[in-house]
Amino acid sequence: MIMPIEFEREVEDLQRQLAQVDSLTSTAPSTDPNTFGLLLFKRDNLRIKMYQEPGHNLPHIHIDYGHKNHAASYAINPVGRLAGALNRKYESTITEWISSRKGGLLDLIYG
Repeated sequence: MIMPIEFEREVEDLQRQLAQVDSLTSTAPSTDPNTFGLLLFKRDNLRIKMYQEPGHNLPHIHIDYGHKNHAASYAINPVGRLAGALNRKYESTITEWISSRKGGLLDLIYG
């Protein structure tokens, strides 16, 4: 059954609201109280997160995909893979997504 477009938009809006709640209640993997954690997006098997890590000065995001937690990390500026084992077939899709949202992602970090 195909959902009516209006209902689908309402569900997407609810997902965004739930992601905002997650972002306000998520914790960084570090126990350092000066770090922050932000869940940028969560849908099905994809999670995009941003958090500070000791020794990582380059602004970057973390991608969980499928059953892999922290499948890969990607720098925001310049855009590129930093680490991870996410299948290379996703590389151009992810780097293009980051490139097109670079300004907004950097605003989240630097305000």
